[in-house]
Amino acid sequence: MENNNKRMFVYFSQLMGLPVFGRDGAKIGIFYDCIVKPTQVYPQSSHLIIRKGFFRRKYALVNWQDIEEIAEDSLKLKLEQSKITFKGKHNNKEELALRRDILDQQVVDTYNHKVIRVNDIHLLEVDHCLMIAHVDISLRGLIRRLGLEKIIDFCVGVMNKNSDYVKTEHLISWKHIQPLSVNPVSMTIKIDLPQKQFNNIPAADLGEIFLDLNMQHQVILFKSLDLATRARIFINIDFNAQKYLIEELEPKEAVEMLNSIPTDEATDFLDKLPQEMSERFLSLMESKQSKKLSELLGYSSDSAGGLMTTEYMAFTKETTVESALKQIRERIFKVEPAQFVYIVDEGHHLIGATNFRRLMLSAPTDLVQNAAFPKIKFVHLESSVKEVAYLMEKYKYYVIPVVDKENVLKGIITVDDILSQVISIAWRRLKKIKPKLHKT
Repeated sequence: MENNNKRMFVYFSQLMGLPVFGRDGAKIGIFYDCIVKPTQVYPQSSHLIIRKGFFRRKYALVNWQDIEEIAEDSLKLKLEQSKITFKGKHNNKEELALRRDILDQQVVDTYNHKVIRVNDIHLLEVDHCLMIAHVDISLRGLIRRLGLEKIIDFCVGVMNKNSDYVKTEHLISWKHIQPLSVNPVSMTIKIDLPQKQFNNIPAADLGEIFLDLNMQHQVILFKSLDLATRARIFINIDFNAQKYLIEELEPKEAVEMLNSIPTDEATDFLDKLPQEMSERFLSLMESKQSKKLSELLGYSSDSAGGLMTTEYMAFTKETTVESALKQIRERIFKVEPAQFVYIVDEGHHLIGATNFRRLMLSAPTDLVQNAAFPKIKFVHLESSVKEVAYLMEKYKYYVIPVVDKENVLKGIITVDDILSQVISIAWRRLKKIKPKLHKT
């Protein structure tokens, strides 16, 4: 591998263990690791770590600019052996080292929405420098590191020359990779690739990715994300994972996160916590949010009051369509809005309902009540899951308002809330039936 202007690729495993020689031709040690600058889309090599000795290993850090040549069987430095200083260990956690932090580690593939394990690293060599181009997740990458690639390739080629093992490379572009190398001191991830990579992942996939990680990486990744992405993950993982995360966060962080998720999700979570823990979180919240959640916690979990969320849009009947649309555009929703708005009087009694589409098709000066549906169905706080599900199925609603005995609008229930509850009930019943089936 002569060092010239021609671009070429090399695997990190092919560099590990290569002898490193000084300018005077003396062997200094072997190629042990490579430190890269993580600030670029494709991180570039900044330092070489050389190791010498076997039982008493020592390590030296060399600036990448001091490398004269990278050949197929060795590396040559511009420095003489006397200029190299070895120490008992080199373990700076603030740096990103390929062998220590990437190889054999879990990383997130933000393109295919999954957690993968890195078996090798594909590097691009340009003008003395190495840049991370891809990660190799294939079995062949692992075999290459063991030094068995030629033997296994020959055997596979004899048995099946068209084998995917020989013909297909399993490389994933580095730009889609989120490393999870952890700094145990500051408990942070060293690399923070663009947040939009996570924002583009569907919430359900994001939850699955999260649960595929080990528990330490779950906490570290969670803390590295913005509040909105944290909320998307939190509502898509099971209670045990939620509780573990909450206990690992600072109280202020935990409260911020709970404030950022829909009220029905926060209520469900707090309702499952030990009472003392739930009350502690409520005491740390703003009085308005705490009062709202405390009220919701007072309802049975299998009633409309326990299922509803207070995240909805309501306008008085005198509101103009123009004003309503302006408020909708300016409103920041915790989750995708239900696209229904409700019409109330001065006492917040439910009068009617409409949707975004009807409002947009109305004249700006019209009143919102003129865009209302002819009739509206609703449920009461005490209504059972069965009643709510029946009405939603009968009238093909995907959202239904909840009122109290005085017809005051208290919240809404979405079809997602009902489905999760119905599935939970069905699952509990199935678990009760299974033992009986086994007995018979």
